[in-house]
Amino acid sequence: MKLTFITNKITGRGGTETVLVKVLNNLVENGNDIRLVLSNMTPDKEWLHKLNPSIKVIYPKNSSRLNRLAYFIKIFLMSPKDTNYIILSPNIIKLFAKLRKVTHKNCKLISWFHFSIANQMDYDPHNIVFADYHLAISSPIKQQMIDLGIASQRIFLIYNPAEHHQLLDIQENSSKKHLLYVGRVQLTGQKNLEELLRAVSLTNSSVVLDVYGGGEDESQCKELAEKLEIKDRVKWHGWTENIWSSLAYQPFALILTSHFEGLPMVFLEAMSRGIPCLSADFDGFTDVVVDGINGEVYHRGNIKECAKKINKMSQTEYNKVAIQNSISKFYEERYFENLRNVLKKITDY
Repeated sequence: MKLTFITNKITGRGGTETVLVKVLNNLVENGNDIRLVLSNMTPDKEWLHKLNPSIKVIYPKNSSRLNRLAYFIKIFLMSPKDTNYIILSPNIIKLFAKLRKVTHKNCKLISWFHFSIANQMDYDPHNIVFADYHLAISSPIKQQMIDLGIASQRIFLIYNPAEHHQLLDIQENSSKKHLLYVGRVQLTGQKNLEELLRAVSLTNSSVVLDVYGGGEDESQCKELAEKLEIKDRVKWHGWTENIWSSLAYQPFALILTSHFEGLPMVFLEAMSRGIPCLSADFDGFTDVVVDGINGEVYHRGNIKECAKKINKMSQTEYNKVAIQNSISKFYEERYFENLRNVLKKITDY
């Protein structure tokens, strides 16, 4: 198969990049011709070095809106007529659909989104319907597509790939219980750290929050932690290349208080190591979190409930092997076999 992947704007440090590296490398190793077209040159370029050298990477030289438009038009016009595009941006899908209509190219447009469709303000969700087929990474995203009027037979539920890992079994802090957050530091944006900090302020004093990540709101988050009088209970570790080997103490859980997610890769990374997760009830949690088996769920916005669940999990002994086994459908051997079958089916239509 000849496949061209086109990204939305990404930073180089997120879950989308992690999945892209795994998927593109696997497809190349199985004899496919793969090209990656970036919407922007990511601030962090380290992830690009993890790609198989045979993958051709194309990126815009100028980030202005007009230049990016010309860049994508050129990509489409210069590509072979039968190119199969797997696109992560709804706006690019609509652009390519218009260009295809004008040029009569026999190309396929396949959507592959890594975020909830229902909670975005940056594009018109109806742009998605211009794609011929759709790869859904979670059941809620598939349902959101159906709600837009897309026929279910054109949507393929593929999830995201998770690697097998050994159980994380490091020393516990004898006097503290460590809660782990991994992701961008945003106070009131998608990651909703204000809710997390306010919940921690209501928990037992033994609970310590370890924050791994950085972002534009870090100073505001630190100010809020000080205002809530939990400054000494929140540890800001910044961006870390390998979080799991950097932890000083065993976390009792990993938490996300996000407003929305597609399918949170960090949950899969934690659960594959036997770590339970606490999730807000955003759309993307349903395929991953099994209440009482591999974690807990609270109602987003209910800070007292979140605090109560944190306290509960800090005192609960989970079966680590059961947590690992709970995400068996995501492990790479099943994921890649399904993905290759889906892509072959789509491209042979």
